[in-house]
Amino acid sequence: MFASTRASNAICFFAYIDMPTALKSEHFEYFTDVPEAERPVSLTDPDAAIPFDPVTLAHTSREFESVTPQEILRFVFSTYPNAAISTAFGLEGCALIDMAVRIKPDVPVYTIDTDYLFPETLALKDLLVARYKLNLQILKPQLTIEEQARKHGPDLYESNPDLCCAIRKVEPNRRAIAGLDAWIAGLRRDQTPARANTDILERFDHEDGRPYVKVNPLANWTRRQVWDYVVDKAVPHNELLDRGYKSIGC
Repeated sequence: MFASTRASNAICFFAYIDMPTALKSEHFEYFTDVPEAERPVSLTDPDAAIPFDPVTLAHTSREFESVTPQEILRFVFSTYPNAAISTAFGLEGCALIDMAVRIKPDVPVYTIDTDYLFPETLALKDLLVARYKLNLQILKPQLTIEEQARKHGPDLYESNPDLCCAIRKVEPNRRAIAGLDAWIAGLRRDQTPARANTDILERFDHEDGRPYVKVNPLANWTRRQVWDYVVDKAVPHNELLDRGYKSIGC
C-alpha cells in the first residue's frame, strides 16, 4: 500500500512501517554500534518485573480484546508514568488523540516532521494543537534534506527508500521513545499482512536493556470503526483523506 507526498519539489513514496522491526534494520548501523536497537522479550523470561512481566502482559493483552480503546488507555495512564502517543496525523492517530485527551488532557504526544509532509498535514497539526491544547513534541531527522543529498545522493527515497526511512523516520522515533515506559500507537491488524498478528500490548527492550510496552489500542478495530468514531466525535482529520488519499504520511 503506497502513497506519495510532495514537498520541496520532491516526491516521496513510502509503505507502512513495522517500527520495531525497522529499529533493528541493518540501516541502523548508520546511527549506532548497538547491533539490535530493540527486540521482543521471551514470554518465559523469569526475571521480568510487573508491570513489564511478559506473561502478565500477554494475559492482559488477550483480555483487552473485549474492551474499548478508552479502557486500554485508562489502564496505560494509570500503570505507566511515562507514556506517550505517536502520530503522523493519520486517521487512527487523530482518533487516539481525541480519546486520550478526554481521559488525560495533558497526555504527551509526539510526531516526526520528516521535511516531506503535505501542507495539509501541517495545517491539521496546528488545528489539533489549538483544539486540544495538545502537549505536542515535534522531532526532526538529524540530517536536513540537503545534508542527506550530499551524503547519500539526491532523491534517496527512490534510490534507497529503506535508508531514507531509517534516517527520516526510524532514528527520530528511537529518540522519541527512549525515555518511555509505554509507546501508544495507532496500528490496526487489517492495515497490512505484517500487522495481522499485532497484539494490543507488546513488550520490547530499549537498547540499554530497560523494558517498555508498545500499546496498540486500535489493533482489533477496522478502518470503518475508526471512521465512525471520527465522524461521531467530529474529530479533525486530514482533508486529503476526503479527496481519496489512502494514507498521508512520509
